[in-house]
Amino acid sequence: MEQVSVELNGNSTSIEDVIAVVRENRKLSLTKGSNERIKKSAEIVKDILSKERKVYGVTTGFGYLQEVSISSNDAETLQKNLIKSHATGVGSKFPQEIVRGMMMLQLNKFAGGHSGIQPETVNLLLNLLNKNIVPVVPTQGSLGASGDLVPLAHLSLVLIGSGIADFNNERLPGKEALKKAGLEPVILKAKEGLALLNGTQAMTAIAALAVFDAEYLIRVANLATALSMEVHKANIDFLHPKIHQARPHEGQIQVAESIRDTLTGSKQVRKNIGVQDSYSLRCAPAVHGATLDAVSHVRKIVKIEINSSTDNPLIFSPEEVFSGGNFHGQPIALAMDYLGIAIAELGNISERRTERLVNPTLSGLPAFLSPESGLNSGFMIAHYTAASLVSENKGLAFPASVDSIPVSANQEDHVSMGTIAARQARKIIQNAENILAIELLCACQAIDLANIKEQLSPTCFKIYSLIRNRIQELFQDRELSIDIEICADLIRKKLF
Repeated sequence: MEQVSVELNGNSTSIEDVIAVVRENRKLSLTKGSNERIKKSAEIVKDILSKERKVYGVTTGFGYLQEVSISSNDAETLQKNLIKSHATGVGSKFPQEIVRGMMMLQLNKFAGGHSGIQPETVNLLLNLLNKNIVPVVPTQGSLGASGDLVPLAHLSLVLIGSGIADFNNERLPGKEALKKAGLEPVILKAKEGLALLNGTQAMTAIAALAVFDAEYLIRVANLATALSMEVHKANIDFLHPKIHQARPHEGQIQVAESIRDTLTGSKQVRKNIGVQDSYSLRCAPAVHGATLDAVSHVRKIVKIEINSSTDNPLIFSPEEVFSGGNFHGQPIALAMDYLGIAIAELGNISERRTERLVNPTLSGLPAFLSPESGLNSGFMIAHYTAASLVSENKGLAFPASVDSIPVSANQEDHVSMGTIAARQARKIIQNAENILAIELLCACQAIDLANIKEQLSPTCFKIYSLIRNRIQELFQDRELSIDIEICADLIRKKLF
């Protein structure tokens, strides 16, 4: 059965819609109302041009050059020059899912009807996405102030028959990719260059994926904690609902409930024994819960940004064409810094639980979880890797949004660095996936050494079995990077 397409109207797209399009390859369409709004705003731009009204970016230059008047005869050249001059990106290339997200969010922005872009250009961008023609976009160059000018320029090059794109597992010149797909490049009209370049779609595409992945990572962290608790025969009194109702942070309450449910039926964990476990176990609801609350807040910010008009100027009626600052990435910049810090803490506390598993004085098990310690190093160096990733995350968690470097002859004198913040948050999430994978592997090895798999709760046994069906118990040293990658892939594929 053919999947139903995701329909855009400019104001109700969800993070789950983004995931459906960029990761599940669902087709995209625009509502009838969206198409009508797009056409209407394009007609207003034509009227401005015919009357040679002075409107920023339509009949003037850009940025510091805003006082330079541009005749209607030069409008098309101005738009083409704008795209090409802003394509200055460097560094590695964005993964296809992020570029597809950028394209989708551009279309959703245009659906709002405030951009003045031509229907033909919108239709070409829609066809690129639905035919899986993915522009090649460098990761570095955006200041996140007039939006994501540089990455959006590289995306837009393909629309005018320039740039590079991936199509059918080939990397091709943009014009050739269009031709192979039966498409023609567009000739940009007045205002279209600005509509294509001004906006926060690069940072917001990264943010949407980051929120989705971060939410799942909290679930994995809760499961890993439960497995570690099984090994340590933890006192579960700290999970009592009354404790968390006395400090009613929603995230903390939810995490305590999640871990409590996961441990239901365990013959390992204990109650009412009058001892307190380490903070990495006992304070998991507070730490994971604070992360959950942070991610929930960020989700709200990202949802708003997905459904916002973020270019400039914005067109509301023939008489109301306003220049503003909706393209400034500060909302996403702050949110991504917050997300990065929150997820870094998941990795931080996970590494401490891993230390307790591999340390024989704390676990009561063979050193570094090796049946033959000394001859074999077991999980000693896997813990090193976790520690390395935690340290790297601490550097990545330094807020990008606290920096600003004025550009454009001081016209753009405060910038957000939002795309850097988003890229950092994404990398922190990827590192945390590996950190949690290491904890899960250590917990499973500890369960085998302690011979307690029959004592686990049904949910913990299911997690253990999922891992053991793919990764064998460690008897003698082997290349654990392979095991870590397999376990991290289970996380990335949302299989827990």
